Order: sequence, then C-alpha cells, then structure tokens
Amino acid sequence: MQLEDSASIELLSSLADVDATVARKVLEKHNGNIDEAANALLAGDRGEEPPASTWTQRHNTPERGYYDTDPAISITAPLPGGSQSTIDLTDASTYNTSGTKFGPSNRAPHPEWQMVPSDVAVGGTPGISQEDQSLNDAIQRSLDDFRTEEKETFPLKETLREGNRPVALRPEIPSLACAALVVQALYFVPQVRFSVGKLRLPDIQEDIPFNHPARRIWNLIELFTNMDLAKLSTIVDVEVLPSLEDEENKDRGNDHPIDRATAIITNLARVIEAHLVAQEDDDEPQSVLFEFRHAHVTLSNRLPRKVGRPDRGGVVRVEYGGEESERDLISCLSSVLSTYEEGKSFHDLILDPAEFLAFSLNRNPSAANAPKSEQDLFSFPKYFYLDRFLFRNLELMNDKMVEGRALAEEISELTNRKTTMSRLNQRDTVQDIKNSIYYYENIARAKSDEPERQQVIKETTAQLQDILLMLESKIEGFDRRIKELEAKSASLFDCPELKQHPYDLRAVLMHTGLPGRKQLYSYVRDAEGKWWKTCDHEVTEVSEKTILTDSTGVHLSAGPFMLLYSKRLSDEELRRPVEWPTVFADSVEENNKRFLAMLEQEGTTPTAPAPPSNTKIGYSAAFNPVFSASQE
Repeated sequence: MQLEDSASIELLSSLADVDATVARKVLEKHNGNIDEAANALLAGDRGEEPPASTWTQRHNTPERGYYDTDPAISITAPLPGGSQSTIDLTDASTYNTSGTKFGPSNRAPHPEWQMVPSDVAVGGTPGISQEDQSLNDAIQRSLDDFRTEEKETFPLKETLREGNRPVALRPEIPSLACAALVVQALYFVPQVRFSVGKLRLPDIQEDIPFNHPARRIWNLIELFTNMDLAKLSTIVDVEVLPSLEDEENKDRGNDHPIDRATAIITNLARVIEAHLVAQEDDDEPQSVLFEFRHAHVTLSNRLPRKVGRPDRGGVVRVEYGGEESERDLISCLSSVLSTYEEGKSFHDLILDPAEFLAFSLNRNPSAANAPKSEQDLFSFPKYFYLDRFLFRNLELMNDKMVEGRALAEEISELTNRKTTMSRLNQRDTVQDIKNSIYYYENIARAKSDEPERQQVIKETTAQLQDILLMLESKIEGFDRRIKELEAKSASLFDCPELKQHPYDLRAVLMHTGLPGRKQLYSYVRDAEGKWWKTCDHEVTEVSEKTILTDSTGVHLSAGPFMLLYSKRLSDEELRRPVEWPTVFADSVEENNKRFLAMLEQEGTTPTAPAPPSNTKIGYSAAFNPVFSASQE
C-alpha cells in the first residue's frame, strides 16, 4: 500500500537513519516511489544538499571572564581503566578459566521464556487474550507512529508542567528516542543527578558548534537544569542529544535498543567520571559513581587458589530465558557469577562497589514447541542487596551456598518420598483409599444382610481407615517439614552481614519489539517514591505493581531491556535540591517567566487547573527556538 507523503518520509527517515529533508529529496527524486527511494537511501544516495536551517538556536557560551572566580577543568585523557563496552569482565588474554563471569550463561535456553498466559480475557472483550490485546495495541501504536506528522504542535496552554511531574525529553530525530529515554532515566538516578550538579563547567571556545562533543558537559548540565526547573512539560531537543553520544555510535540509530542504551550509558559514565576525577580534592576521598572493580577467584576445597587481575566494569550484561529457576535478576546473577564443580568453585566478585548499577537484559531464543502453561515472566526486585556478590563476603557466601544445597537436597528427598507414598500409577493414593472406604460404608454394606459379610466389610473398612490415617499423618509431616526447610532456604541470606549495601530500582527501559519512537518507553521513580511512565511526549503516573509486572513486548522477544539501580539514600538525601550553575538556572527562570506570560495572554493563568495527566505537550524554551533572541 502506498503511504501518504508524510508517512513515507517518516518511514524512510527511520529506515535509513537520515533526517526528513534528505528523505523528502530522495523520495521526490524517485517520483514518490517509496521502494526505489528506500533502496537508493540504503545505497548511499542522499539527494541534493538540504537548505540551510533558518532556526535560531540559543547559544549558552558564557562571556569572557566567567571563569575569573571558578577555575576551569581541562580533560586531556580518558578515565584511567575506563570500560568501553558492556562488561564480560576479565580479559581472556590475562585470565583464562572455565569459571563464570559477568556475561551470558552457557546453560541451554528455556523453551518458553517469551510466552505470557494467553487464556485470560482483557478489558471485557470476549475472546481477546492479554497476549493478543498487548500485541494489537503495540502494532497500532507503531502504525500511528509512522503516520505522525513530521512536526507536531500543541496548544500552548497544554504545555504547562504539572507539579513535580517529570519533564519528557522528545528528540526531533526519531532515531534518538532511545538516547532521550536513557538521559531522562539517568536524571532520575539521584547520585547521577547530584554528581552532574557538582561538575564545574569546562572551558570551551565560544564559537564551538552546539552539537560538538566538546560541549557535552555544558549540554548535559543545561539539560538536567531544565529537567529540574523548567515549567514546560516537554523538552523538544534539536542538537543536544547528538552531542552526548560517542562519535562512533552516532550513525548506529538502527541498533537494538539494548546496544544503543549500553553505548550511551558507557559513554556518559566515562565522561562524567573523568570530570569528577579531574576536579576532586586529593584530601577528600570520592566514592565511585559508575565503574566498579571486580576480579575472578578460583577456590579449591573452599580455599583460594587463584585470584585474577582486578578489572573495571560498567553495564552488567544479563542473559536469561534458560532454566526455569533463572527467570529473575538475582537468580541469573547468582548462576552466572558463581559456578561449582567437584572440589572447585569459580567466582566473579566485586571488589569496590559503585554508587550506580545498570543491567542490560538479553533474552535467549525460545524453543518453538514449548508448552505455553509453563511460561513465566522475567522478574526484577524493587531493591536488592549487593553484599552477596562482594569479594569480602566470599567465605560467608560459600558457607551459605553449602547450606543451601543441603537444604535443597533434603527438600528434594522429602518431596520424592511424599510422591512415592501419595501417588501410584499416576493416581492419587489417598483419594483412592477414601473412595474405597466410601464404597464399603455406603454401597457394599447395603447390598448384603449376611452377618459374616457385614463383619468382613466392617473389618476391611476399619483397616482402610487406619491406613488412611497413617498415610495422611505421614504426608502432613512431609509437608510441614518441607515448608520449614523452604522457609529456612528463603531466609538463608537474611543476615546483617549481607545487608550492608542496599540498592533501589530507579528506572526501567522498555521496548515493545516494534519499530517507531512510541515503541520505546520508560518508567522512572521520583524523590517522593512515585513512578512515572514516559512514552514519547506523554507522561503518566503508574503504580509500582505496573512496573514489576509489565509484560509488554514479551511475545516479540522484547520487554524490559535496561534496569537502573543505585545505592539507597534517606528521604532527606533524595529530596536535597541541586544547585545548578547560575548561567543555566537564570536562563531557565527567565524562560519560565516568558512562558507563563504567554499563557496569561491566552487567558490561562498559573493558578488555573493543571492539564490532565495524559496531556500532549509542546516545545522547550531551552532546546527549541520558541523563546529565541528575536523575542527579547
């Protein structure tokens, strides 16, 4: 089917990762034939040079003399030992072992990881399952996304930010949607936000382009300042997000969201950490924000035999969808980071924990013939303790693991004994005995009045009742003991020594599995503990249960693909305001005044009722020329 011009341009722009102007030129060059235009774009044809932009971008380079009282920070080298990629932690050339590492599991994939219960009706629509409804909604959003006009405008009065509702970050280029969600999610990690607020602005040339990598720190601080203080409900970005990406990743708009998000977090972590190190006081120890140190350890007969060279790690890669027990974050980490053989064990342990932890979630392919009923969702906790994976707790954890295996073996033995006693030839033994007793008491006895037969029936009934009492008593004892062992196993790591480093969930990035900017969305948690969903320009409040149970994308091998955690902070620390650089804070305050004045001119005052939670929003003063210099 031939699409309308706007939809064709949007589709071509997304497929070839080019801007709309280039897509339009190539489409016109091929007389509106979208297939020929797509082939040409993929072959490198970019048409004529697009005309120069007439938009005026606000330039925030300070006047000379700005640094008279605040020394500039000059970064001349990358962070020492900085990790450039997702961590498969140690280099095989320096440490070679069959032990585990921060990386994918070698276990066989579980056949049903991507299924969700499909026999549950949704929304009162007969015959529509949860799985089908989720898929239909995602496809419809994807189609709507491609039909969206190239530029969207909204009534001015609908752009007012409501209370502390998060500001949505909407890139003008659709391929930057993932980058926008990552940056917004990082803002809601309090340690990252506080650290960015402490950065001193580096010295840069006044005429440097706004999207140049050298402006990266300037742009990031300005962006965070607007996300904190702006009255607008959305920032529509033009040039800031490209400056925050590494040069080699800018042309990778079609990468999987996992790879794109990992690259962005890794790059920003390296840049922020480098500036923090450059400006820190040697007399004041600084905690590690992003990069933790870890090492491989080999034990023989529970004694250390080999300790690998310490290395640095960043984003932790987690693969799941294998064995049934590995459908949650902690189980996956435990099975990947520690493996056991006869008389030996291999461990990948953290030496120095960081303030921030990111986990990229990678699904294993599923088997085609998997029974649907056995499928379960991958789960992740709203908080966890990192102590189980620290080097200092290796001996304690080994003792706990030995105890845990002993408990598991006893539970398995009791379960088998219970099954042997309660099942025979795939039948319920207890129920069969009850049926026999019922037969003798109510049927056989009524069929005969002979005294001798009545006596036999009475004795047989009594024997069956004794057997049933004994059998039920033993099964009840098995159940009671199994429950006690399971409770002990569940609380095995519930000890003060393993509860020193709590980490709380701060953000979750999601993907429906379909193309389009509206198929990527995020959940972020604010300082008050409220959870918010951001999808394109829409921000809505959601429950904690929604975040932990969202099954969107599972049927398309998608779903949650990045989890952001950080060390637990007190409520007072979470609510601590950030003092942003005056050059940005004053600019945002001035833009807020102009924006509110424009609302008053339209008859909307700041005291008017706030727009509904699903309000569509407009352009930002900071990153779109609504408030250009010409309006001053």
